[in-house]
Amino acid sequence: MAFSPLNSVSVEEGHALLQRHLISLSEAIARTRQEIADLRHEQEASRACDELHAVVHGTEQATNTILTASETVDSLARGIAKQSRDGATRADAQAIQTQMQTIFEACNFQDLTGQRISKVVRTIVLVEERVGEMLRLWSGAGGAPAKPVADRRTEEEALLNGPVLPGEATVSQDAVDAMFP
Repeated sequence: MAFSPLNSVSVEEGHALLQRHLISLSEAIARTRQEIADLRHEQEASRACDELHAVVHGTEQATNTILTASETVDSLARGIAKQSRDGATRADAQAIQTQMQTIFEACNFQDLTGQRISKVVRTIVLVEERVGEMLRLWSGAGGAPAKPVADRRTEEEALLNGPVLPGEATVSQDAVDAMFP
């Protein structure tokens, strides 16, 4: 007969030990449930999502204002370059146009920022849903676990993952070039 720690203790001691472990486990689960509930209330995920949406909207409006003003300046510079008979003035107007092109290109930040913030919002919503599901299961309110949350993105959105953060694994341009003969 193999040695078992229960062989050296009485049945009553074994029951008491098991009961203490179950009580300890139950208390740990209760503490975890409370911590998750506190975290959920503290984080106010939906508020964070609203704030991030406001950031996207604000940067979009600011970018549109910048682009509109830049197009006006570019158009004025183009007109000056065409009408000017002075070479220096024409060169200055063309330099302004070149700088305006730089501004147009830099305004792409808004699109990239919006994509990154959208990734964060999706993550917050996913975490909020999962925490809610855990609370529901632990409270005994639900029987079977819920099905995994379906990806609600359109086919195009699922393909367009937006910019990656610095240091994330990415495909190099050399790897892309190697795919084409």
